[in-house]
Amino acid sequence: MTGVFRITSQNPPAAAPVYRLATSVHDREGTHMAKADDMLQALDELISDGVRRGLVHNTAEDERLDGRLITVGGAPMVNFGSCSYLGLETHPALKAGVIDAVERFGTQFSSSRAYLSSPGYPIVEDALAQLFGRPTILAPSTSMGHLAAMPVVIGGDDVLLLDHQVHHSVQTAAKLVQAQGTRVDLLPHSDLRTLRRRLEELGGSHRRVWYALDGLYSMYADFAPFAAINELMAEFGQLWLYVDDAHSFSWTGHHGRGRALGELSALALSRSVVAGSLNKSFAAAGGALTFPDAEMRRLVFAVGGPLIFSGPVQPPMLGAVLASVRLHRTPEVAARQDVLLERIRLFNRLAAEHGLPVVSRSEAPIRCIGAGGPQVAYNLTARLRAAGYFTDVATAPAVPSKRSGSRITITAHHGAADVLGIVEALADALPRALAEEGENVTTLRRAFHRQLQRAA
Repeated sequence: MTGVFRITSQNPPAAAPVYRLATSVHDREGTHMAKADDMLQALDELISDGVRRGLVHNTAEDERLDGRLITVGGAPMVNFGSCSYLGLETHPALKAGVIDAVERFGTQFSSSRAYLSSPGYPIVEDALAQLFGRPTILAPSTSMGHLAAMPVVIGGDDVLLLDHQVHHSVQTAAKLVQAQGTRVDLLPHSDLRTLRRRLEELGGSHRRVWYALDGLYSMYADFAPFAAINELMAEFGQLWLYVDDAHSFSWTGHHGRGRALGELSALALSRSVVAGSLNKSFAAAGGALTFPDAEMRRLVFAVGGPLIFSGPVQPPMLGAVLASVRLHRTPEVAARQDVLLERIRLFNRLAAEHGLPVVSRSEAPIRCIGAGGPQVAYNLTARLRAAGYFTDVATAPAVPSKRSGSRITITAHHGAADVLGIVEALADALPRALAEEGENVTTLRRAFHRQLQRAA
């Protein structure tokens, strides 16, 4: 079906599992938290339903990968589920970097960095620091980096304010911060008026007020309002930022520095820790933690728990990181960024022409199509896969279950025909999925009212 997305059918509801999870772990405003075991059971029911439908816990069945196609359940599909946004995972330079590192250093260097780092580490971290323009630590993953850094840089006399939708890995690390006596509170998503009010309330009694946020939110793909945050940073000297910019690194910004390092003012960056992933668009491994000064970097490296007790990034992927850094300093990456942006803009234009409920109209490679309840999101995703497009389900615990959707990621591997094809498949599949599950566009738009209002 082509043309404008409209829903007129309101078939009676088909039999579907009843999820007792009313909200996700992110959706806590004005609600009473269920007991931990109840939450786990509800999440297990929801995810197990996805497993039964064959839509989660999948495994690629290919003997070789080209970045564009993936085989699941014996069916080849165009892969719209990859976070390797620039498509560098198949680049000859990165493959060569891995091979060279393996031949020189082997597959493993089994030592805690507290005792001994493998030969590639100093070279890689220096290259990352030059690329990002700040002192940098390479952690085994972005999540491990948060666990190492946040309890060290955020002290007992500070306050930590978490954006309501900040990544789960940051919320997990915040529990360690809270356990050491720091006050931790939630703020409504990207609500800077509330942040200002809290700064006025807390600034006089605390050394620093930290605001933890994402540079690009990984499900709905809205960007942090950095221009307004710069103004707050200039007004409130006690405001510090902890930014998870995992999904912005590489595909955007000068030499792939991402959104936060590119848009925060010099003053704001002097009071900010910015972390990003090298597992996604960088097509390598690990998480990069960047700091405003060398002393903060030194302290986190010296006493950050996971950096003492956990294993390092291994030599093959250190080779990939170094090769990717070098590639990001060439015109080729800028050209790939331009191609990716063209594909994103094409998707946004076509989706608007079809009237699709794209949760955020940002120019980010993550595109989320609102579906409503998880059963509709599962139905929609199954239909897209049947049409030859592999996409992910966006549902709890990553988003509130009542605001589930189909999460599509655009990469440089996709051509214009791929983008056109998936938009037409969405326009056909969404009304069918809603009707089959006994829902309609009115309830969908009601569930996503705030998000779609911002996207308009």
